[in-house]
Amino acid sequence: MVQSEIGATDSLGWTKVGGQAGSNAGGLYQDRDGVRWYLKIPARDGHARNEVLANHLYRLAGAAVPEVRLVAQGDRLAVASRIIKGLTLADLSGDSAARHSAALCEHFAADAWLANRDVLGADLDNIVVDGRGGVIRIDLGGALRYRAQGADKSGFGNSVLEFGSLRDPARNAVAARIFGSMSAAQLLASVQLVAAISDAAIRAAVLGIEGEGTEAESLIAILIARRDDLIRRAAELNS
Repeated sequence: MVQSEIGATDSLGWTKVGGQAGSNAGGLYQDRDGVRWYLKIPARDGHARNEVLANHLYRLAGAAVPEVRLVAQGDRLAVASRIIKGLTLADLSGDSAARHSAALCEHFAADAWLANRDVLGADLDNIVVDGRGGVIRIDLGGALRYRAQGADKSGFGNSVLEFGSLRDPARNAVAARIFGSMSAAQLLASVQLVAAISDAAIRAAVLGIEGEGTEAESLIAILIARRDDLIRRAAELNS
């Protein structure tokens, strides 16, 4: 279960067993119970909270994501993601690749809602297929308000521009490889999963990670507006 609270788990007693992967500081750690986690230490604490929140919001939409924890690493906040064993989407081919790509499309609208423009990674490496065939979105650092390396994201507002851009090879070639050929029926089914998320659930998710304040209220309003914008866009597909 995602840790949906403002405080953070202390990583004291965790043992580092591997080095950094990706653009943010971090490493592979093992906790006292022998469970392995990848700890990502963003330059800004807000970026860490942002990633944990994105994980929680994906769960509300029904998408598979790793177990994550907000972890205190000295005087910094880190994101601990439980290691998932499996193959990346890039490792698959033929019918297996096609089948799992179709499964990925089921939650396309959640990717658009959360402005996760880097959902697939540079080479489909942000998607892991586990031993049970589950399609799991990992590394959500580029969702919501931040770019993957921690810069503020432009264009994150009430309009879900990603509903189009993630399917357009001229604007996002990697994402369009998977999402570009989605049918109207697939798009509608995907939007329905986001449309089912209530205002109250969105509010609880944001306040549980971010705490109360004007920034949290602004984010809640944006997420609700973006959900409603997706509903409008879906209605236009039927017109």
